[in-house]
Amino acid sequence: MRKRISSTLWGLIFIAAGIGIVGAMAGAWEFNILFAGWWTLFLIVPAVLGMIEHGVRIGNTIGLVLGVALLACCRGWLPWEVLSRMLVPVVMILIGGVMVFKNLFHLNLGRVKVPNEKRLEELVVFSGKNMIVQNEFYGMEGEAIFGGLTIDLRGAQITENISIDAMAVFGGVDILLPANVSVKLSDLSLFGGCSNSRNYSPVDGPTVYVNATALFGGVEVK
Repeated sequence: MRKRISSTLWGLIFIAAGIGIVGAMAGAWEFNILFAGWWTLFLIVPAVLGMIEHGVRIGNTIGLVLGVALLACCRGWLPWEVLSRMLVPVVMILIGGVMVFKNLFHLNLGRVKVPNEKRLEELVVFSGKNMIVQNEFYGMEGEAIFGGLTIDLRGAQITENISIDAMAVFGGVDILLPANVSVKLSDLSLFGGCSNSRNYSPVDGPTVYVNATALFGGVEVK
């Protein structure tokens, strides 16, 4: 339902922009799609639509606030000095805060954790790694910071419900799963994205709970 609303709003935005351009060409009114700060709409509109489609989350809230702040600067309502001085430290605090709270306080946000002593851990920093698992797999925690991590589980033996915690910070994490498992994705993103490109779900078989966090990066389940 939310996806339909989001799609409908996108359609209304395009229709309104088209009508505005046609009316301006006909001399009925003044309309300039390239107004001062028009590019901030690429932050504001996706953030609002993200709230409608996925609910209010940290990522889309920050995107909306930043977009509105940039628009205010472009329109002369807010001095650029204030934003430029605060932007970098605020972003750094937000990234560090999410990482710390995630690890120390087990930030939930509707996530499912399946504890297992045999869970794997992998950290990639300023590099890339292609991790291939061919034996029994009981879940893992994988992080890519300024790098890329591919977790290839297509040949792994998954016989019970497991959870994978994946974090991408200025990087990317790709998770390749076998065909016999179902996937449930829970995501937290800040200027990044998490997606599940699998278009099928087995009736029987274990479930893989993917708890994804993307900060200026991306996590994709395939």
